[in-house]
Amino acid sequence: MNASPMTPLQRKAAFKTAVTLNEITACTAARRLGVSYNHLMLVLADQRQGSARLRVAIAGFLERPEAEVFGQSGATRP
Repeated sequence: MNASPMTPLQRKAAFKTAVTLNEITACTAARRLGVSYNHLMLVLADQRQGSARLRVAIAGFLERPEAEVFGQSGATRP
């Protein structure tokens, strides 16, 4: 199945849902992912390119494949 990757808005909504379901704050989630809250929000909004490790960690937190969350792994964005 060649579904499009999530849009930044969909990623942020999925993150908010995951935070709520895990009963933690977004700041706590960012710390668990090993980054600052600000950096995490920029990566989710496609305003910063996250590292491969961070993209995998975010996808794991959202319980979805990385390709579904960010598109094809290793793909570059303009």
